[in-house]
Amino acid sequence: MANTASFEPPAFNPKARDPRLAHWLKDYPPELFSERLYQSVELMERYSIDLAIELLDRLKVIDQLGDWRSASELCQLLSFQPRFSSALGWLLERPIETGCIEMRTDHDTRAYRLRHAPWRPELAHLRAIGLDIDRANAPTLDLLDQAASLYPGVARGEQRGEQGLFEPQAIPLWLNYFHNDNATYAVNNWVSAILAAERLPPRPKVRILEVGAGAGSAAEILLRLFDERALLPRIERYVITEPNAFFRRRAQRDLSSRYRDLPLEWG
Repeated sequence: MANTASFEPPAFNPKARDPRLAHWLKDYPPELFSERLYQSVELMERYSIDLAIELLDRLKVIDQLGDWRSASELCQLLSFQPRFSSALGWLLERPIETGCIEMRTDHDTRAYRLRHAPWRPELAHLRAIGLDIDRANAPTLDLLDQAASLYPGVARGEQRGEQGLFEPQAIPLWLNYFHNDNATYAVNNWVSAILAAERLPPRPKVRILEVGAGAGSAAEILLRLFDERALLPRIERYVITEPNAFFRRRAQRDLSSRYRDLPLEWG
């Protein structure tokens, strides 16, 4: 890293969980919001900050923050594509909580300035910590790294982000990330499934529509929970939609083989 980031980063040492969480989450299974999940989420937050600092340095953005600059102004100064300004704005927001960058708003436009040199990112070290917490954190870290690798080319207009993120070689990254073994992702599926099960209308049969099902991980958890609560017989119709044919076929193949007697429809 350049001279702009020269001091040692703080150790990864997240605060203890707020004791009020136990009360707020009392209606959910205790194993869902485990200490391992809490540590994993905190690690991802720290990793994304270090990744943003590394990218801002690689893109030579930090060198331009001696004065107040908006993301659009920085794109002009560095000959980046104008459409990159929103992504650049997100990168600039991440290190604000570290105190190295400050932000102000002028006429609804956010501007940024360097307060002091950011710390030296330790991505390899943080990855090792993340995998020590939970080996299933690898897909999230891999996807963050893949997205970060695309930023320079997108900034210069050499490619569009979706080209790199959704090319055939990247499909395994998405399948691994949107998998229920990945706790930092799967917790969303569990929360929505529990809420759905607890708020079923008081009638004998229900119809379900799922929009944008991906590879079927949310449907998998919903059906598993319905099965555990003896609610599967109440499903009259379950329509699962997904625009991506590859993901839709994968979900259909998996769920249809598991739940042969359910009225699952695909579109």
